[in-house]
Amino acid sequence: MTERGWMEPIVERVVTQVLENHAGQLRTEIVRRVMEEIAAQPATESPAAANSADLARAVSEIQLGTSQKEILKALLDGCSSYAARVALFVVRGGNATGWQGRGFKANDAVKDFALDPKATAVVRVIGDRTFVSAPTADLDGRFVQDFGAPAKGEGRFLPLVLKDKVAALIYADAGTNGDGQLDGGALELLVLSTSAWLEVSTLRKQTA
Repeated sequence: MTERGWMEPIVERVVTQVLENHAGQLRTEIVRRVMEEIAAQPATESPAAANSADLARAVSEIQLGTSQKEILKALLDGCSSYAARVALFVVRGGNATGWQGRGFKANDAVKDFALDPKATAVVRVIGDRTFVSAPTADLDGRFVQDFGAPAKGEGRFLPLVLKDKVAALIYADAGTNGDGQLDGGALELLVLSTSAWLEVSTLRKQTA
């Protein structure tokens, strides 16, 4: 057996043991860092509705997921507390396809909805791998037509980045009535926390 051959099982076993032993600490550390980020934000950027205790619970729910589906569902549920409408789109080969939605008049219609890959906001969020706040004109025209334009004239796209690639997108807005909420800071924290936890979960599975 080559040197690499006999070493690999040892390394994999040790990494697995370390991850299992420290999974709880990782959860605690992520929540702690989230709380630090919240505390560092100016009061004007942290609405009363988005208090630290609520965000901590939302992050904890995400980390309780044992599968990718459970984690993403918890992310959507958490985001729905900070935006009137939210949807998750899975990205494959540069194309974003709807998975689930919250707060839409027809949530089921979000499933399998294909975003226009040439829409300005979609191009920016996938290409730049950064949070995008876009006017209605930069959103997918068919999406706006089918689900209604955001009343406040703004939609947010947040990339879920795994291994330096955009694996999914979260779309969020304040709804079509003009009285819904849209807390960009809370949404960003939830998406970043989910990205970190999915990375940990993926590594644990690879070394199992």
